[in-house]
Amino acid sequence: MSFQILSGEWKGRTLQSPPSSTTRPTQGILRQAVFNICQLQIVDACFLDLFAGSGAMGLEALSRGAKRALFVEQDRMAIRCINENIRTLTAHDRAEVLSMDVLRALNYLTRRKESFDIVYIDPPYDLAPEVTSQAIEALERDRLILPGALVFFEESSTAAEFSIPSTKLQKISRRQFGSARLIQFALLH
Repeated sequence: MSFQILSGEWKGRTLQSPPSSTTRPTQGILRQAVFNICQLQIVDACFLDLFAGSGAMGLEALSRGAKRALFVEQDRMAIRCINENIRTLTAHDRAEVLSMDVLRALNYLTRRKESFDIVYIDPPYDLAPEVTSQAIEALERDRLILPGALVFFEESSTAAEFSIPSTKLQKISRRQFGSARLIQFALLH
């Protein structure tokens, strides 16, 4: 399975998705919507791609001018695919892959004193509410997101309404794209 970069430096480049039933590539229309929303913030941004899968979101961010993308994934086939896609685009200098569980990765990033402008969270749909709540709590508590940061969460369109466990993140919008729902949050200043 493959996907194409939609815009920017690598527009039209075809990259690979892992041949796995556990990885669900983000739809092109949903990727386009995310980057239309953050088009004014993407240049020179630090982008965090949680549950990265093929790396499509982070690679799209780099193509559109992000300074850096960090990919968090624990599936071995997906990690190989992300690394191959990074090699194909010769994006080594702006990309980093963490091969670990998302919550462990967030703790690691906290110890490194990292912070991000844009975060994309796309967990397996059956784990979405619980793991996303924990991830959002860690992002906010450990100051991994900068003031004005955008946080996107993808879930199944049939899932119950997600309620955010945060006081500083504000829900901006909720949109449906076929079988996926995209929820956008922003960190209040």
